[in-house]
Amino acid sequence: MNRSVRTHARLRDEDRGSVAVLFCFLVLIAGVLVTALVDAGTAIQAANRADTYSAEAARAASIAVGPVPTGGSADAELAVTAARSYLDQAGATGTVDVLGPGVVQVSVTVTASTPLLGIPVSQTRIHTAQLQVGVTHGEGLP
Repeated sequence: MNRSVRTHARLRDEDRGSVAVLFCFLVLIAGVLVTALVDAGTAIQAANRADTYSAEAARAASIAVGPVPTGGSADAELAVTAARSYLDQAGATGTVDVLGPGVVQVSVTVTASTPLLGIPVSQTRIHTAQLQVGVTHGEGLP
C-alpha cells in the first residue's frame, strides 16, 4: 500500500507542468489563426473596394457617353474623363479603355497593408460596361 502511494505521487510529480506546455501551444496556434484571419480580411476588403471602384467607374463612363454614342474621339474623351473623375473622387488608381461605341473597360488596383503583419496586399478588378439602349429591354449597341 505504501509503495502504491509513492508511485502515485511520483506520477503526479512527473506530469506537473504538462498542462502549461499544452496551453502555450494552444495560445500560439490561436494567435497564428487570428493573425491569418485578420490579415486575410484585409485582402478581401481590398478586393471588394477594387470591384466597387471599377464597376462604378465603368458605369459612370458609359453614362457619360450618352444614349446615342457616335463612336468618335469625343465619346472616348467623355467616357475616360467621367471614369477618371470617379476614380479620383474615390481615391483609387486604375486604367480606362474605350473598347468600342458605348463599351468601356476599367481596371482598378487597390493596395492595402495588413494590420498585424504589415504585408502589402494588392487586388485588381476589371469591369466592362456597355451602354444599353431601350425603354424596357436594353439592347447593346452594334
